[in-house]
Amino acid sequence: MEPNYGIISVIPAVVVIGLALYTKKTVLSLVIGTFLGVTILNGWNPLVAVVSLFQDYLYPNLTSTGNLKTIIIIIVLQGYVKMLKLTGAGESLSRWAQRWIKSKRGAEVTTCAAGFAFIYTEPNFVLGAVMRPITEAFKVARVKLAYITDSLGCNVAAMSPITSYGPYYTGLLAAELTALGITADAWSYYWKYLPNNLYAILAILVAYYVAASGKDIGPMYLAEKRANETGRILGPKDDPIVKDMPGETFAASDHLPVRNFIIPMGTMFIALFASIFYTGKIWENGANVFTNCDVTTSIIIGFSAAGIAAILVGTSQKRFSFMEGFQQWINAFANGSEIVLILAFAWALSTVSGNLGLKYFVAEIVESTGVSPALIPAIIYLAGCVISFATGSSWGTSALLMPIAVPVCYSYGIGIEIAAAAAIAGGLFGDHCSPISDTTIKASMAAGCDHIQHVRTQIPYAVTSGMSAFVAYIVSGLTNNTILGIVVALVLAIAAINVQHKLAVKKYANVDFSQEEINPNLLVH
Repeated sequence: MEPNYGIISVIPAVVVIGLALYTKKTVLSLVIGTFLGVTILNGWNPLVAVVSLFQDYLYPNLTSTGNLKTIIIIIVLQGYVKMLKLTGAGESLSRWAQRWIKSKRGAEVTTCAAGFAFIYTEPNFVLGAVMRPITEAFKVARVKLAYITDSLGCNVAAMSPITSYGPYYTGLLAAELTALGITADAWSYYWKYLPNNLYAILAILVAYYVAASGKDIGPMYLAEKRANETGRILGPKDDPIVKDMPGETFAASDHLPVRNFIIPMGTMFIALFASIFYTGKIWENGANVFTNCDVTTSIIIGFSAAGIAAILVGTSQKRFSFMEGFQQWINAFANGSEIVLILAFAWALSTVSGNLGLKYFVAEIVESTGVSPALIPAIIYLAGCVISFATGSSWGTSALLMPIAVPVCYSYGIGIEIAAAAAIAGGLFGDHCSPISDTTIKASMAAGCDHIQHVRTQIPYAVTSGMSAFVAYIVSGLTNNTILGIVVALVLAIAAINVQHKLAVKKYANVDFSQEEINPNLLVH
């Protein structure tokens, strides 16, 4: 077992999260917290820690194949989005969509529904890129778009068998079945696990309810109130993780045919699925192609092809020459540098927390609780929430808790699928809302909003869904009825949202936006 530094193991994560929420400086907070953790691991010697930070934590994380793919996605996505803006693709889509979508709530509900069109991957990147022009046309605050894309990110992926999540979870579960001497196929338990993934279910349903009802809460209500009354979709002090640049806006008289959007988007999907079918060897695997393909590489190819297609669209309309468009596409890659820096330190912090034994410290607390067996899934889920929020990793949390949850629950006669679901659901909570989660960072990038503002505005919703899921596990554990647990939790979540909405309305009733300075990022032309 890895070293366990006890309560000291929580210090780096607490420092990062606390500093990030207080200073609103994500990179600075990550650097300080990560370096502190490396210093602890090197006998509190800061000089040795400087070298170790690079050699042992930054370099390995930046050069791993999976992380490199994520970085490349971020880079090519910047080029793709840039070309959509320069060709007016986003504006053309929003003009076309306004024929069918007639309200702000309609735009938000459509965004929620569109998330399920990307069940082969985490929807954050693609969903944000596709829907942002539409939500901005209806003056949806960018943090609201980030919340929706984040809610439909890891949660949708965790419920889809054709993403990398499905095979990963079944792989973890298969190891536990073998250890218990159970010969059943892990996939048979996967299908049973789905209705027991209570956090994912509730987080998605709450996002739909909020989008359809307009019942915003906490600081999100203020952001949406500002957007409704002034049309400003960023707060005065918001620092978007990806900023708009000059030359990306168009006058109402500009002719922007919807094909400016359809051609690059169609190209992206053709290239995406062609790569999925090729890397997944559809001629051999048939319907199992999605569980055997390289989705990440396929997304990279899709975004790259779409960017080039947008260059050709702009060239054909004489908006720029091919060489000028190509150079703009390349130049836009640099827009992702801050995101890459954030991810690099977030990955490093996750490794640091693992080496400090944070997960084992929390796991020991769970194992030492003398609670009723019916409440064990709820305790496992709660422990997962703590671990994942502190580490920002759902997969790491699931990998830790699965070997604890499955055998313990099995020994008490609790369904293996419930044990697995509790371990996975707890991991999803932090993946959804932790400021150091790569999924949360991706949502901020896709929506073009301030990262810490995204975290601040999203946390009330995530905590509401999270606490409701905790109640759901308690109810389902005591009654042995999952459906009853979901119903009770959903009613509780909706009631909590309505109460918090009324409190927000009262709190921000007299806010005057007329004296508020306009964010310079909204004045770019």
